[in-house]
Amino acid sequence: MKTTKALTKNSFELSGRGFVIELKHSLNGLKEGIVLISESSKLKWKIVVRILFDHAVHEQITFKCESVENSFSSFTNVEKRNKSIQDIVDRENQGIFQYMIEPIGHINKPEDGEVLIITDNDK
Repeated sequence: MKTTKALTKNSFELSGRGFVIELKHSLNGLKEGIVLISESSKLKWKIVVRILFDHAVHEQITFKCESVENSFSSFTNVEKRNKSIQDIVDRENQGIFQYMIEPIGHINKPEDGEVLIITDNDK
């Protein structure tokens, strides 16, 4: 796989689970084990799984190479549910997808707006 750059749009910690990252990239998915390297700090993270949303899964872009995990959401009304679906579809149409990641040799999450280099897991 050729080295490609991606952009962190958002990242946060799920208590007891690890980090979730919204990553903008132009590849046909990121398989489990792919390594992300910060262009600035050189910190590394490993892709664990792609996150799909139970209420939007029928609308989401999927890639054959990705391992996926469903995230379950509840909404107070149909309008909020539909808006969430549209937001997910809009982000994915811009190449922004959510992944669970694992730090390699540190405990930090990527900074928002950080450029990450996508490499094979054997590099």
